[in-house]
Amino acid sequence: MPLEIRIIKDSEYKAINDFFNEARNIIRPARETVRKYNEFSWEFLNGPCGKAIYAVAWDVVEGKEPVIVGVQCMIPLKMISSDSKCFLTAKGEDSLIDISALTKYKNTDILKELYNILLDECRKKGIEHVWGFNNMYATIKRLGFEFPVKSFYGVLVLNPVHAFKNIVSQDAVNTSFGKCKIALLSGFSFLFSWKKSLIFSGKGNYQFNSEMNENADLFQRASIPNRLFFLLQDSEYLKWRISENPYPIEYRSFQLLNHENILQAQVICSINKDVAFIEQILFDRNLKSKIVYHLLKKALKSLEEENICLVRHIGSKNNILNKKEMKMLKNIGFVYTKKGEQFSFVSLSDYFSINPENVYLSRLYKQGID
Repeated sequence: MPLEIRIIKDSEYKAINDFFNEARNIIRPARETVRKYNEFSWEFLNGPCGKAIYAVAWDVVEGKEPVIVGVQCMIPLKMISSDSKCFLTAKGEDSLIDISALTKYKNTDILKELYNILLDECRKKGIEHVWGFNNMYATIKRLGFEFPVKSFYGVLVLNPVHAFKNIVSQDAVNTSFGKCKIALLSGFSFLFSWKKSLIFSGKGNYQFNSEMNENADLFQRASIPNRLFFLLQDSEYLKWRISENPYPIEYRSFQLLNHENILQAQVICSINKDVAFIEQILFDRNLKSKIVYHLLKKALKSLEEENICLVRHIGSKNNILNKKEMKMLKNIGFVYTKKGEQFSFVSLSDYFSINPENVYLSRLYKQGID
């Protein structure tokens, strides 16, 4: 009863999605966990840099149809540096292994075998670095990845009662003590949210709009003279990640442009029901802080008018841009609590063209499915 691990064929993509749905439904039978094939196609087949590279583990039994027992993929994506160099990278996604296969093939490290074949395929395609977000620290570390960056969850409560109900339902808190802790956090964060009214801000001589412009040039102006790295968010990426996103998530963009119509600051938010996420904040390094605060306050006011009860953010402290972002959000009332997912990174060559600690990170690097 051999285990066959190989790169997927084009005719087998539907089988991958079926495996995902069957495995997910064993764990959580809720309807929303079923991934439709058009959602799978958008996420893994229609990306701005081509199809995801998939490796699949098949349980092959003589006289029976082979059965998928494990999958892992890499999504090709481009990064740029603040000095305009471009790098082909890949993000690890869609990792899933059938528990029964781990028992049946206990002498085979299925995940490691999947990664080995994927990393070889990435090298063949000219991919220089592989990265991702996950909580499986020990598992990913033994595959050769490093964890150079830690993230932190931040919240700003706009409606404490509704925010309390939302957090309790999301975290499945059942104890009275747990609910009291969340009630205190909601109240504490709501009090801190009043800090935004104390921050001096001014619009200055800038135009405001709600479009979503390409932002690579803005990133470069934000980061120079530091050499930082950024996931390229050109028109193709923004079209794929936001405009064509089939999931029920809405996006808002808040931008400031100067008199020459050059983008000076951009705040991108996502909305899922009554909860918003600040996905990303970029602003020209020469822009005065009071102007940036004005844009942030305008974004929060707009979210409040849409009856958003809670605004979330995932921040990190690995480079000057991420540090500035967290500092500004703290100043207008965000409270940062527990640590979030960790950023994993591995170079596929001896030449480290990207320093992972200098990668500016935002939630727009994630898949945008929640």
